[in-house]
Amino acid sequence: MEPNAYEIHELRCKFFEKLENEHGSTKAYFHPADLTRVSNSDHWLKRFLVHHDMEMKDALNMLWETCEWRKENKVHEINENTVNREYLEEGSIFVRNRDRDGKSLLILKCKKHVKGQKDFEELKRLVIYWFERAERKDKGEQITLFFDMAETGLNNLDMEYTKYLINLFKLYYPDFLNYILIFEMPWILNAAFKIIKGWLPTKAVQKIKFVAKNNLKDFVDADQALMSWGGLDDYTYKFVPEILETPTVRLDDYKKKTEHC
Repeated sequence: MEPNAYEIHELRCKFFEKLENEHGSTKAYFHPADLTRVSNSDHWLKRFLVHHDMEMKDALNMLWETCEWRKENKVHEINENTVNREYLEEGSIFVRNRDRDGKSLLILKCKKHVKGQKDFEELKRLVIYWFERAERKDKGEQITLFFDMAETGLNNLDMEYTKYLINLFKLYYPDFLNYILIFEMPWILNAAFKIIKGWLPTKAVQKIKFVAKNNLKDFVDADQALMSWGGLDDYTYKFVPEILETPTVRLDDYKKKTEHC
């Protein structure tokens, strides 16, 4: 079910009413880019409503908490120059190619991650960098999370890291998940993934698909699949800087769609 224009407008107005009632100045509490996004992006607001099955109160709470989280984590300051460069160039997480629905693949090369070897706060910033880059790349369309678990074992399993990834989708990136594809998961990790399933809402559990070389084609076409997955893409990860447009954000931009609330 898709929200209509009135419901999107109602969510926008409720957000700014809450901001005015609780903090007085609507120009100071959140990052100006996020205020502008609330004001001008119907698509972003629609995602919150869809994420919560059209429940206005829940959508508003998530929108508010997302803006708070973005402020507290200084999301707008996270870029290739402010994340750990070694982690960025290692290639344990990156965006490459698309699934059969046309959604970008956010790939986690699990064998490159060993629990406890990386600074967790820096790792979280790296993940946020790739989430934000994927959002910018496809203008907020969904992504597919691809766990490449080939050649992994218990030392590569990091429940805290995995829970953080899942919580980003649950709490701060609404209606952003297309599939979770789990490629060649070792049987020894079956019990752990039963726990992980318990962290997910029912509709997200339905998006988990276990794949191997023989059935990956059901979700990713051969020309979009890496050769290590049995596909045709002979790609070796090398970090390529993002080409960014620099938007001009004015503190009063939020007024554009809120004057008639």
